[in-house]
Amino acid sequence: MTNLSADRNTQRRERGSKSVPMAAAKIFAGSIVCRNATGYATKGAADTTLHAIGRAAEQVDNSAGAPGDLRIRVDEGIFRWANSGGGDLIGISSIGHRCFIADDQTVAKTSGAGTRAAAGIVVDVDAVGVCVLMGEDVLAEYDALRTAFVPVRVATLVGANVYRNVSAYAGRVTKIMSVTEGVLTTGDATLTGKINGVAITTGVVAITQAGSAAGDKDEAVPTAANVVAIGDELSLTVGGTNASATVANAIFVIERD
Repeated sequence: MTNLSADRNTQRRERGSKSVPMAAAKIFAGSIVCRNATGYATKGAADTTLHAIGRAAEQVDNSAGAPGDLRIRVDEGIFRWANSGGGDLIGISSIGHRCFIADDQTVAKTSGAGTRAAAGIVVDVDAVGVCVLMGEDVLAEYDALRTAFVPVRVATLVGANVYRNVSAYAGRVTKIMSVTEGVLTTGDATLTGKINGVAITTGVVAITQAGSAAGDKDEAVPTAANVVAIGDELSLTVGGTNASATVANAIFVIERD
């Protein structure tokens, strides 16, 4: 394309409402709507692969169709959802913090030990329910402010030494990242991430010897056993057959509650 030489009738889409292609699902009007891992709209559920985007403005049944056959209108804004009970009951102390999806009309205080996706930001709590700010970008903006990092310096990638730090944050370890300061020899190295001595599921950083060089970056993406509390020990256990006393600088990335 080229620069304009006349006025352009540029179409506008309101931020408060959007039409989203649906997954093969039925969504009721007034329910929590999420995007699934492939970007299609589906009903809210206790599933960490979902990303909350708002409230369904209509009922649409695409359960007998293929993803994308139908679209649903989704509103962004502040909506009152049902509150959970017990340890997941949301109170006024949660105002300004994330809440999590328990089902397509209910929000909870916690992530359920990493089993629930975030719904949005709590803005008020009353006897009727929980008022939650929701939208496509709300959680991304919030997460950018709520992401924390705990560094761990690995003095050598030889042997089975353990290197530790203490977490000043509560939340979930979402990534373990490392960068090397030298070349590996003989074999590969691994760094096994643990919380209080318990291995994090899929929390092993693999560092390959072949073609290695200073500045190599590697990472692991935990899927479970990754809930951390303030004061918990975060550690990395060295493994593998590398024979070079190479230093690695690592960080635990924590999505704060």
